[in-house]
Amino acid sequence: MTILAKDSEKFSVKEFTSVLQQYTLKGKTALVTGAAGGLGRSTAQAFAELGADVSLMDIPQKLEQLTSLAKNISDKYGVKAIVVTGDVSDEQSVKEFVAKTVDELGTIDVLHNNAGIIMLEDSADVELEKWNRMVGINLNGVMLVGRTVASVMIDHQHGGAIINTASMSGHIINRVDNEEYGFAYTTTKAAVLHLTRGMAANYIKHGIRVNSISPGVVISGIHDHVPVDMLETAAKDVPIKRFGTLDEIAGVVAFLATDLAGFMVGSDVLVDGGQCIN
Repeated sequence: MTILAKDSEKFSVKEFTSVLQQYTLKGKTALVTGAAGGLGRSTAQAFAELGADVSLMDIPQKLEQLTSLAKNISDKYGVKAIVVTGDVSDEQSVKEFVAKTVDELGTIDVLHNNAGIIMLEDSADVELEKWNRMVGINLNGVMLVGRTVASVMIDHQHGGAIINTASMSGHIINRVDNEEYGFAYTTTKAAVLHLTRGMAANYIKHGIRVNSISPGVVISGIHDHVPVDMLETAAKDVPIKRFGTLDEIAGVVAFLATDLAGFMVGSDVLVDGGQCIN
């Protein structure tokens, strides 16, 4: 007897249910690294708005900003918001702030692996010390935090979602000014894209979805010390003729954290105003 696909539960059509009901993080806990920056604080608020308790992580120098943000999030969204500090490029520090998050929130269901740095003098002549710092935070940090949080998800046997912050610069070598092009930053972000795929392939068997987001230029605070003429040069390369907003990036990160993105594994989402199609 031949069993047709339509008669098999495994291959039967799963009819549309509700997008709205799946766009939620109620009952979940989330860790955001680089949470004092524009993108990090925005995704932390997005997670909280969707119902998640959040752990806000950044360097110790950002403690006052994190504390204020945690209070605002708790007051506005009625969730628990805690503060942890550390250094994403230091393995022991990562273990400590992840452990503190688990101690206070119980587990970690969602990670926005977001901490990163840029530098203005990013050319082929970059000093090795600056290169190593960039690699330590932007690449090693993503690896260390990602695998440490994944180990929590595996131990707790509930799966989860990890979203790494890559960049448009991981897809193209974008201009730094009229004559120079990115070097160290673009290299680390390209590596994050491939690291995301490697993490996704290894962790999906545990129900952990790993994806990344590649923002274009977004006025988020990270560009506060960038000269205006440099930003004006960058704007000319964007087909939409403007930079992105924090809502536009945080919304995509929030989507990747929810069950609506349940079939996305090792994917990267470009949110760049069309710059990479040039």
